[in-house]
Amino acid sequence: MSVEGWRLYNHAAIPSTPPHINPDISLIESGNIWKAGWRDTPLLARWTTGFDCDYVTNWWYVIKDSPIDISTIKSKRRYRINKGTNNFDVYKINPKEYKEDLYKITIKAYETYPSKYKPSINYDSFIASIESWKYAVYGAFFRETESLCGYALLKEGNKCTYLSVVKVLPFYEKLEINAAIVYQILQDNQDFILNGGYICDGSRNISHETAYQDYLERLFGFRKAYCQLHIEYNPKVKWIIKLIYPFRNFLFMFDNNKLIHKVNSVLKMEELARDNK
Repeated sequence: MSVEGWRLYNHAAIPSTPPHINPDISLIESGNIWKAGWRDTPLLARWTTGFDCDYVTNWWYVIKDSPIDISTIKSKRRYRINKGTNNFDVYKINPKEYKEDLYKITIKAYETYPSKYKPSINYDSFIASIESWKYAVYGAFFRETESLCGYALLKEGNKCTYLSVVKVLPFYEKLEINAAIVYQILQDNQDFILNGGYICDGSRNISHETAYQDYLERLFGFRKAYCQLHIEYNPKVKWIIKLIYPFRNFLFMFDNNKLIHKVNSVLKMEELARDNK
């Protein structure tokens, strides 16, 4: 469920506008964001301002706003991309035709996640959700078997297109399936980028232990677009944050617990937001 200009994600109200647009925070200033008719009441609101400022901050989005030219990429990295494109055919697909494959890939990909943030996926709900996907869906097919081994979801926009999800069968990572997927997406979006658009892989990752954004920067020339992070808490939980914030280092010792990991993620963002002030 969404409120105009905002959407609910993991119990947080976040802007539904792209990061280069400063969101309207009037609902936050009035306090009406907490009673705006959400399915679940948000525990906090998180937003950013000053997108792609000309100085370094501790919060950023990882974006690609320059066209890719494989001839300018260092040889070792170019080898990895070529290995991927030689092993996989990547193109847009109709996800309704590959529901079972998409489910199996998702489950296998999540098996590699640490238990503290491994999602639980319900087969029936996942299959049903595909009917309402509003994404451009790319599939990666292994050439030897012509089987679907990975996919990516893109939320396309006028200036910002989100690389929302990339999931692959772990076995094929050594064959550079991720490189094949990202390269084809960048190839297909060359004109979009040349006309002032950008591909966004999202903001700085706090909750997940992943090097994927570093991988995008290193192999494909994505870059950090620095900005300012802001957080406002629902009055019902604001006092809890004030109470436990001084003990954040202690809580981190128990980060393997699923609930504490979620709390630690919020406290880490709070620390970063305070440092920006």
